[in-house]
Amino acid sequence: MKKLSLRIADLRKRNRITQQELADSIGVSYQTISKWETGVNMPDITVLPLLADFFNVSTDQLLGLKPLDGETYLPEKTATGDFWNQKLEYLLRTRKNYWNQDYARFLISQVWKITEPVSMLDCGCGYGFLGMLLLPCLPEGSTYTGIDFAEDLIQKGKILFQEQDGETNFICKNVFAYSAENQYDVVICQAVLRHLDDPEAFIRKMITFAKPGGYVVCIDANREFECCGLYIDGMDYQELCRHEGLEKKWRTELAMQGRDYAVAIRTAHIMQKLGLVDVDVRMNDKVEFVTPQSPEYEETKANFIAYNDWTAGISEEERETLILHLLNHGLSRKEAEDYCSRNCKIAKYFSDHPEAGYTFMKGKMISYGRKAEK
Repeated sequence: MKKLSLRIADLRKRNRITQQELADSIGVSYQTISKWETGVNMPDITVLPLLADFFNVSTDQLLGLKPLDGETYLPEKTATGDFWNQKLEYLLRTRKNYWNQDYARFLISQVWKITEPVSMLDCGCGYGFLGMLLLPCLPEGSTYTGIDFAEDLIQKGKILFQEQDGETNFICKNVFAYSAENQYDVVICQAVLRHLDDPEAFIRKMITFAKPGGYVVCIDANREFECCGLYIDGMDYQELCRHEGLEKKWRTELAMQGRDYAVAIRTAHIMQKLGLVDVDVRMNDKVEFVTPQSPEYEETKANFIAYNDWTAGISEEERETLILHLLNHGLSRKEAEDYCSRNCKIAKYFSDHPEAGYTFMKGKMISYGRKAEK
């Protein structure tokens, strides 16, 4: 019973009744109701049907095993500037291991065959990571412009690029509201589409920024690949790959707000539908193989743990908040609890085995095409 989360307080407040009124109705003291709501005690199993009948809910709903009827869907906030303003430190730590520099050079010189200076627009640029990666690979004289609606990230980008060679510019604006004065040779985004409520509209907007004949490039991870791309030395690979319930979360978010975790594998089809030509897809070749023998092992491992939000120190209240959020997004309580337990187990393993190594393939897909010539 300790894993159950009675929704008595939520139901009582929803029905605008006091603890005393509820107590009188089912024949207990208001102190008993208070103890149930705070988790000090649990009601006897014979009382559960009475409570469920009183609130006109199922016993599973009363016990927090299923969402309450009519409970408002709580959308993810990843398409907001406020969310990303709070993620600056996270982005600085986790983007370091996104790419092999030689593969970035290979794409530019051998795949896209960029041999003359180009203008690049990075949509949803954050602090400008792609600019730092790609500018040194582009022909001399190329320019980089980053646009993002998160002011703190833009300000950090301006500071970081003070020492960068080449012409750079940062714009603090929502991409959907931006009207570019000029068009660009390359319009690119990374790790943006999966966080949006309408990724197709974002790609359509990117196309308007591109010159005729210019490239539109979208880089994102496919969540199925990502879930199966982890091995931690000493742990059961099959268990690490398990993500039962997350598929329900993805389907719920797609249906309720248009947030598409499979957008990476769909992007090239969207590009072709929107009129781009020479559409193709590559895979980023970066695979993290990290052991105590690796350079900067401790920092790399800490960044990896931060990326996955694995924390063994989560409080019971925080855990229950996360479980209720997952219930709201389509999971059963068991699936939500298993998800939390798995994450805590991984965090504890890294804590108990300070020299643990791992291999991680994020599975970033690089979809690109050209804007048709007029």
